[in-house]
Amino acid sequence: MSSKKPLHTVPVPSTSFTTEAYFDGQGITPSIRFGYEKDGATHQGGIKFSKVAAVRKRAERCCKSWHIEGAYDTLVEVEGSPWVEEIRSDTQEQWRDKWQMHHYMIYLEVKGSLRGQSSLMTLFF
Repeated sequence: MSSKKPLHTVPVPSTSFTTEAYFDGQGITPSIRFGYEKDGATHQGGIKFSKVAAVRKRAERCCKSWHIEGAYDTLVEVEGSPWVEEIRSDTQEQWRDKWQMHHYMIYLEVKGSLRGQSSLMTLFF
C-alpha cells in the first residue's frame, strides 16, 4: 500500500491564488506556477521539477478522498507507488535505472474558467 509523505505546503491556500495555478509543461524541467498576495506584496510562486518522465492530471470528479487528504495545497511524495513500478517497467532498459524515480502529487483549487472545480496534479520523475 502506498503512503504520502508531505514535502512542501504552498505559501497561501490555493483558494487565495491571484492567478490560476497551471502546469507550464516546459520539457523535462516543468513547473506548477501560480500568483498570490502575502503581507501586502504580490508574488509569483511555483514548484519546479526536473527529469519528469510522466504527468497525470485529474478533475475533482475523478478523485477519491485518498487523492485529496494530505495533498490539499501540499506537495507529497507517494511512497510505494504502483505508478513508479509501471513507469519503470515501461521505460527502455538502457534508461530504466539511470535516475532515481519518485512520484509527487499536489491537489490545488483551480480558478478562472474552471472556478469551483479542483484538479490533482500528479508528477512522476
